[in-house]
Amino acid sequence: MLEFLRSLPPEQLYPTVTLAGVVAAVALGERLRPGFAVDRRRELGINLAALLLAVIAGEWCKVAATGGLRLLGAGGLPATPLASLPTLVKLPLAVLVTDLALYWVHRAMHNPRLLWFTHTFHHSIGEIWWLSGSRTSLAHLFLFAVPQMFIAHFLLRLNAFELTAALSFGVAVNIWIHANMWVNLGPLAWLLVTPNFHRIHHGARGLSNRNLGFVLTVWDRLFGTYTGTETTGREFSLFPVPSGGRLARMMVGI
Repeated sequence: MLEFLRSLPPEQLYPTVTLAGVVAAVALGERLRPGFAVDRRRELGINLAALLLAVIAGEWCKVAATGGLRLLGAGGLPATPLASLPTLVKLPLAVLVTDLALYWVHRAMHNPRLLWFTHTFHHSIGEIWWLSGSRTSLAHLFLFAVPQMFIAHFLLRLNAFELTAALSFGVAVNIWIHANMWVNLGPLAWLLVTPNFHRIHHGARGLSNRNLGFVLTVWDRLFGTYTGTETTGREFSLFPVPSGGRLARMMVGI
């Protein structure tokens, strides 16, 4: 195992280590202070397969997205002043711009006339906990990778350390927002996406079109898709999209 980890390049090694560390912390939190009763054995095989798909295919999608952007001429774009910013400024900026871009990709995924078919696998979750949040189709992974790689490689021109830090942060965010925990961050909850906030997004009766942000709640507040727990309360029904024999197609995103 150690030899395998040593063989990974930094941009794969550190997100992998981050995944293990955040999973350990969140899993402990879910055990000590669970938000809701969940049966982790329910659809465990699907969830484990989804995690493997996200880890392996996610890397391929980043490479494919970067290569595709280069073919479209992104590599010939002139450097912007943003690329010369110091790391301590560039990394928060990368998070901000990427979160905004992914908000709009996510919103398009919830339009049944556009990209909903790429996103149904993620919304097939029946019980929300850190592992079930790994459900992402191949198409979903690629569509998210395109803005991420454009911002990282061609807009901000992140170096290896900055790219690794940004990717590791993204891994942590996905685990955090799908944690089976009910978290009180006080005033920070107005700004930051919490598991409570994202759970609403998996709710029934139209709630899946709400709360589309991943890091910051401001995009939902600005663009009219915000719904808070003050409206829904803590107890509301989830809406798992039935697979209906289409599981393989849902995992591909077609």
